[in-house]
Amino acid sequence: MTQRQERFGSQLATLMEYTLQYTRVPTVPRIIMMHHAIEVPAEWSSIATLMAFTDQMEADLGLTADQSYLLRLVIEEIATNIVKYGYCDQGCGLIQLQCGYDAGTLRIAIRDHGTPFDPREHPDPDISTDVVDERQVGGLGLYFVREFADQISYHHDEVSGWNELIVIKGQ
Repeated sequence: MTQRQERFGSQLATLMEYTLQYTRVPTVPRIIMMHHAIEVPAEWSSIATLMAFTDQMEADLGLTADQSYLLRLVIEEIATNIVKYGYCDQGCGLIQLQCGYDAGTLRIAIRDHGTPFDPREHPDPDISTDVVDERQVGGLGLYFVREFADQISYHHDEVSGWNELIVIKGQ
């Protein structure tokens, strides 16, 4: 091997070492993006189906205790209200539930074609008394959903008739 070839080989080795050392892609934390969806009839028996769906989501997504609590609260409270009040004049309709988990944030979307109702506008219940019998019935579940969520949005689409409530909870 000539002196020129040795020098070239040495330079090439140095260049390759430099390239490997400074061009490695840094390890990026893996971001988990998962989405679950279910559609059920808006009837009382579907609440149990939605709760079983919730059990599966909790197992799959590894939610924090706060996220799990809010997920169950939203499904129990909002789905129950849809069944009880949403379709009272229209017969049985549907409830669609979509849950997504991305970068530690839980996003719950619940949709129906029932009577439009924005839970953000419902007045807070009177909780000034400790005597349960003196409190007016209703509104406490919606209050807890609003208080526990990081963000809530509601939209009623006049054209399609869909109501959509989105509830977000971070870590």
